[in-house]
Amino acid sequence: MEFLSKRERLVLVAIAQSGPSGTTYSQLSALGYILSKNTIQETIENLYLQGYINVLKDGDEIRYIASKNVRNAIINLEFHKYRLAKNLTELKKKVEDISKMEKQQQAIAFKGILKDLLSSISSSIVSLLDELPALTLPEYMEVLENLYKEFLSKLSPLIQESMTEDEINTFISLVSKYRGEKDAEEIKNTLQKIKGGTENQR
Repeated sequence: MEFLSKRERLVLVAIAQSGPSGTTYSQLSALGYILSKNTIQETIENLYLQGYINVLKDGDEIRYIASKNVRNAIINLEFHKYRLAKNLTELKKKVEDISKMEKQQQAIAFKGILKDLLSSISSSIVSLLDELPALTLPEYMEVLENLYKEFLSKLSPLIQESMTEDEINTFISLVSKYRGEKDAEEIKNTLQKIKGGTENQR
């Protein structure tokens, strides 16, 4: 699957947000703080040739209108971004309640709500695959990337399961194949120490 470039998405989303009445080139020039006039014009041409936008001459004015498929895809994208924001708001409320629990109960509770959040994110991604994923997936992934940097990266260790013996052996085999026996042996020893330390804590 080939995604639309960042500049194509910037212009296409701006056109789509203007709704069925579309927008003019002069209005799109507001993107001039990011894109040059030539880049905006070239991007409009590319989007038209790919069938993402329609061009309507209204008297002396030319209007650019996102196709119905694009506008439907944006509706889907905005809904899932809204749902993600709502889930995060609910998560923050639950965190306050969880912080009052005992440490062991906190870990179990955090694991549960984070798994629910990731399940919701997975569901959204599957839904976005149905309508113009070349546009919606990279837009959604940018939101997730920011979310991961600010929030999930700190909590993700709580939901990571320990690797099974079979998974460790498969991973070591891949390291050996692509990085060599020496690196594979070092990583194997490290993983075994980590696993041993985890088991001793139980």
